[in-house]
Amino acid sequence: MATPPPIRLGLDFEHDYPGASAVSTACVLNLVQTADQLVGRVAALARAYGIPSPTAFVVLEILRGAREPLPPHVIAERLFLHRATVTGLLDSLESRRLIQRQPHPTDRRMVLIELTSTAQQVLDELVPRLHRAEHAWLQALPSEQQATLLDLLVRLQAGLASTGAADGNGIPEQREI
Repeated sequence: MATPPPIRLGLDFEHDYPGASAVSTACVLNLVQTADQLVGRVAALARAYGIPSPTAFVVLEILRGAREPLPPHVIAERLFLHRATVTGLLDSLESRRLIQRQPHPTDRRMVLIELTSTAQQVLDELVPRLHRAEHAWLQALPSEQQATLLDLLVRLQAGLASTGAADGNGIPEQREI
């Protein structure tokens, strides 16, 4: 699959969009494009191991890291997702025999989610392969530039977190014309 070229904006961009920044817009567009490529690669690797999505893979990693069965609401909290969304993910993982639901020992209204031995074997193979792939994906940047990129991303994430507006997304409210 060919890598799309970097997105660059014409000299007239700021003229056409007063108050905009061609460099800022190009950065956002290229970050989104890069994120899409990386998520696609992680998704393809996960699917090769029978895991339906990157989010399902994160569910398995949450369970592996917990080292004990977890209730669905805890998984939802750690994913920052609604519990109903997590229920669908758990259904999918259970149908693939990667997780199992167990009755809670003290609360009959709850269940606990745990990895199956199949999931543990899959993760034991997949995770090292993913980390080797991540290393290969970033080989275009020497390690010093990777560290700089990480620092820049941390600063960008902090800036995004501190940017506020009425809708919480750093976007001014829409005005009627």
